[in-house]
Amino acid sequence: MKILIVSDIHGGYENMKKVLEDNPSFDYLFLLGDILSSNSEKSKMLAELLNSYNQKIVAVRGNCDYINLDMLDFSVTQPYVTIPVDHKLYFLTHGHLYDRYNTPNSDYDVYIQGHTHIPKMELDDGKLFLNPGSVSLPRGMSKKSYIFCNDLEFQLKSVEENKVLKKIIM
Repeated sequence: MKILIVSDIHGGYENMKKVLEDNPSFDYLFLLGDILSSNSEKSKMLAELLNSYNQKIVAVRGNCDYINLDMLDFSVTQPYVTIPVDHKLYFLTHGHLYDRYNTPNSDYDVYIQGHTHIPKMELDDGKLFLNPGSVSLPRGMSKKSYIFCNDLEFQLKSVEENKVLKKIIM
């Protein structure tokens, strides 16, 4: 399975469009919250873009997801979601309510959060911990980034260069 993992878009239509153009083939699009912004035109364009992929989207609610959500054709209401893919259980959350040490379900293989805008990929005791960073507003000297997964090979990629920054195989 191919999975695009994106967080903290914050209305960044151009950046999200580039991510989708650079990765035209995927089975799932995991959105880890903070999707839209208060800019209604940019949010409308981003919502239309994402809605065209609504059958592939699994999304969780971020701490900034309280405006314009009625524009989205997919649910952004849950604080976390668990989903089985490729015989692994994925735990998705934004990161403002839960962290890898404090989850309502600890029986996961892959823990994924956003919120910090700082990318992270770490394999620890057989579990994978991921943060794709932010496609629009990176922090901590990081680049605009996201994660692409192909058959349990996880690649942290830069938005601007579509270059692999780090890779982990599970």
